[in-house]
Amino acid sequence: MSEEAEAIGWYVQRIAVEPDAESRAIMHDSLGEEFKHFSMELEFLLRRTPLWREIARGILFTDGDIVQHGEASEAAATDDGTAGNDYGASGR
Repeated sequence: MSEEAEAIGWYVQRIAVEPDAESRAIMHDSLGEEFKHFSMELEFLLRRTPLWREIARGILFTDGDIVQHGEASEAAATDDGTAGNDYGASGR
């Protein structure tokens, strides 16, 4: 995922300064592919790590303060906000 995130940042920066419209269009297409791959890898990880998925459900696609949602979601998922070793993969 880190490679995709890095590529997304690179494309965003390059698109912002690229004067050629055709080049920007190609980079926009590539940017969309990187975002799709990032999303697919995130979903893959969340499917295999139930605690991460539960916490993510309280953060993703919500309105309001992201940090507050994160803290509340983690606390609800772990009963007290401390997950211990439960953050690791489920072993599937």
